[in-house]
Amino acid sequence: MDAIEPRRLYQQLAAELKHRIESGVYQVGEKLPAERYIAEEKNVSRTVVREAIIMLEVEGYVEVRKGSGIHVISSQAKYMTVPDERFEFANYGPFELLQARQLIESNIAEFAATQVTKQDIVKLMEIQEKARKEQTFRDSEWDLQFHVQVALATQNGALATIVEKMWSHRIYNPYWKKLHEHMDMRPVDNWCDDHDQILKALIRKDPSAAKLAMWQHLENTRQVLFNATSDDFEFNADRYLFAENPVVHLDKAANGQK
Repeated sequence: MDAIEPRRLYQQLAAELKHRIESGVYQVGEKLPAERYIAEEKNVSRTVVREAIIMLEVEGYVEVRKGSGIHVISSQAKYMTVPDERFEFANYGPFELLQARQLIESNIAEFAATQVTKQDIVKLMEIQEKARKEQTFRDSEWDLQFHVQVALATQNGALATIVEKMWSHRIYNPYWKKLHEHMDMRPVDNWCDDHDQILKALIRKDPSAAKLAMWQHLENTRQVLFNATSDDFEFNADRYLFAENPVVHLDKAANGQK
């Protein structure tokens, strides 16, 4: 018998919130409690709450109105969306996947700095030149190319395949699509500046700097997405979410960084 995978925390929370809506605890036209109160009540991080709310929004129970809150718009599911099982990484919450990328790709960048060739650097520079010609960013193809090329610089094709799948499979995830509906079109220069820091570290063949640059780049991405869907303006309360990679923290301390 195949093992049954336990539901993730955000799925459990989404099921409980749906039950409250369907049973009338939260009426159509009312607002759900603010995320911070749900997080405190259930003793979970606000990232878990955020992913549960996205799940409810995808299924048509609620509508998130920035600056106004989470409004109940239906007591029954309007849409039933099942992620495509052919795409392994499409079945994870958007912040869960982003954390996985942060952990994996920062270490890939660290290793790439020890293996990178002149040809790899030239390809990364060409990708950056292409990116600078765009005005805004939203899952642009050059972003995928840059992250995959960093992985290819390790000279390990398996690592490049992992990065490509994590990046590309998310477009089949309904929760990622809903998340991006809330996202403002961030100027492309912000992403290019992040990529420049990674590229400079690779040029110097500096593993620690490459690791930290990739970590910070994905942390910046996480913060943009998190803020884009917030139901209030208490962003500072979320600084404890997605705690730093202990290895990255130790690297900073070893290098005298704060």
